Amino acid sequence: MRASPAVRGARGPFVLPARLLLVVAGLLSVALGSFNLVHELRSTNVDTIYVAVGGLVSLIWLVSLYLAWRGFRLAVFAAGLIAFIEFGVIAAGHFVTAPWEIDVYAKHEGLAVAAVLVALLPACALTMLGAIVSWSHPRGRLGQLETLPILLVALLGAILAVLHTTDNVGRKDFGSATPEDGAFAAAVAIILWLVGALWLARARRTGALLIMLGTFILADGFITLHLLGGTAVSGIASQSGVVWAGIAVGMATLAVASFVAALTFLVAALTPKGPWAWLRRQSGSRLPSGP
Repeated sequence: MRASPAVRGARGPFVLPARLLLVVAGLLSVALGSFNLVHELRSTNVDTIYVAVGGLVSLIWLVSLYLAWRGFRLAVFAAGLIAFIEFGVIAAGHFVTAPWEIDVYAKHEGLAVAAVLVALLPACALTMLGAIVSWSHPRGRLGQLETLPILLVALLGAILAVLHTTDNVGRKDFGSATPEDGAFAAAVAIILWLVGALWLARARRTGALLIMLGTFILADGFITLHLLGGTAVSGIASQSGVVWAGIAVGMATLAVASFVAALTFLVAALTPKGPWAWLRRQSGSRLPSGP
């Protein structure tokens, strides 16, 4: 069943078409999931039957993404459903206390699998979001591009956050939290940051609050673990390298900048006539003084 012409022409909530978000995030999820599936088999965490089923699901996922791009609603639903299942499988298998939790898995298969796991959760979440919006607004988008820089900064910040979290997994540097809990919290923060940056174009208050929450989690973690205690930035440079220290600082800088920008959008949304409108109204309503 294809979306009707009226639905296809409706304005969407993002600065990019929802079906584009669905396909791009979905393809990224398939690629990351396939990479992880190979290492799951090599680590003996799963057997060949599991891999065969996973490969079949990935193929169905790819077909669903193609048909979703063509406008078939059933394919949109299937793509979002598979992303939801993949999110749950990855979260339950590696982001909880288990034989192959993320730090043990990374130690056995290499640090790259930790980066893949952390990135896979936001990719699946964005695929689900794209599917939800594509159900009613597959091609519509907003013409205003004033929030596009916020989205680009969020995308860059998310990449740096994934890399920084990966480095923390390698050093087991999450303070009192376990690596699986700390990595999952970072993945959730990345999701909030990206979803908020997408929603900011249409829903200023909701988008700004999501950005502020996600960036606060990341910035607070950096300040707590690397400025107030734990491993200092110089310690990251000595243990992992200067590049990783730069990634950590860059991630925190972008998170703080996005928090401030989101706060500005939130204040503007709460005071549409400007923060000084109330004062001007009060001063203008005073009675003139007598002679």
